Amino acid sequence: MKSIIGFELKKILQKKIVWITFIIFFIFQLMLTSFAYLFSSRYIDGKFLETKADWFKTDRKNAEELSGKKIDDNLLSRLEESNKYIPDSEDEAESYEYLSSDDYQKKARPYEPLRKLVKTMLYAGTGNAYTSITSKVLYSTRLAGVEERWDAHKLTEDEKEYWRDKESQLPDTFTYKYGGAYERLVDMSGCYYICMFITFFIAICITSIFTEEHLRKTDQLVLCTKYGRKQSYIAKIIAGCTITICMTLIFWISTFICFVAIYGIGNFSAMVQVTFDPIYSGTLTIGQAALVMTGLLLLSSIVLCIITMVLSELINSNVGVMAIVIAVFFLLARLVYVPADFKFIAKVWNMLPINLLKGDQGLFDVRLWNIFGIKLTLWQMAIIIYIITGLVFFFIGKKKYCKYQVSAR
Repeated sequence: MKSIIGFELKKILQKKIVWITFIIFFIFQLMLTSFAYLFSSRYIDGKFLETKADWFKTDRKNAEELSGKKIDDNLLSRLEESNKYIPDSEDEAESYEYLSSDDYQKKARPYEPLRKLVKTMLYAGTGNAYTSITSKVLYSTRLAGVEERWDAHKLTEDEKEYWRDKESQLPDTFTYKYGGAYERLVDMSGCYYICMFITFFIAICITSIFTEEHLRKTDQLVLCTKYGRKQSYIAKIIAGCTITICMTLIFWISTFICFVAIYGIGNFSAMVQVTFDPIYSGTLTIGQAALVMTGLLLLSSIVLCIITMVLSELINSNVGVMAIVIAVFFLLARLVYVPADFKFIAKVWNMLPINLLKGDQGLFDVRLWNIFGIKLTLWQMAIIIYIITGLVFFFIGKKKYCKYQVSAR
């Protein structure tokens, strides 16, 4: 079996299209994660202000200095004090003269990460812009935003009770911690983009693993061996999944290294509420969310690889399967929005990998699945569905492959 798997791996890796596709997408991923930031500059009013590298370096330093501080009245009063150095006029606040001044750089900018968080909390809760605020008003406004999200997603009372229990486990006063690379993995530039590129890689490079035998008319050789069909099928599945896992890991590792170099590793225990989604009600930390998303990325890549290979055997068409994978698992999944009124369909739709790995749409979706009295979030249910789907397609493909007969040629 090992020799057969090795032979199948060698066949895949010898294809130029595999390496060309990998190199192109790998360069795109690097551009999205680092090149666009490190090799560009920030201009205001047509004047050079700073390089993107210096911009992120400064923001990272400010966020790290705020890390560990409780978001209480004391810190909020310091934030309000810094606001005195921000002009009332938006045009003036975005001008070169102000952004390059000491008032901004030394007195206002150090609080930008906190200011952005507070603005997001207030806007999510009331839709209002930033105003002078106390911790009591801030957290009560956040809770209003939480309840509003529940209503917008048509949650039942049982679902709301589940999230109220999660809310009770959160601290009364949040502690600001810097998310760093973990936050970026959860953001669109992380696992989401990797999923997008891997979907295209699978559609382009994996579809020919089974159809190649039929197109080149070498499938007759498999029928001449005693254990040819079963061992050949398993070897092809293992080889395809191995290549997919390796490519996914290469993309993930290189992306994470770039994020660490630019944003720093971040604090694994930072709350999601202070790094990514202020009105999320769960107890996941940003580090845990990054791990969950990474696991979902790997699992979804394996399952999509199996689905693609089995469809190619069923349809016996590279182009047809490529069109199906790209159209359904990428284009339709991203372009079609299912309203909250169609709750069941919306939950199913958001479990598609490209949707689930968009943090604010899938991973932190508040709609629940009730399975025999056990409440599961979308990502927890997705793990079960992905595994079942992978197994179902595996056995469908095995049955079709093992019963295949070469017709007259």
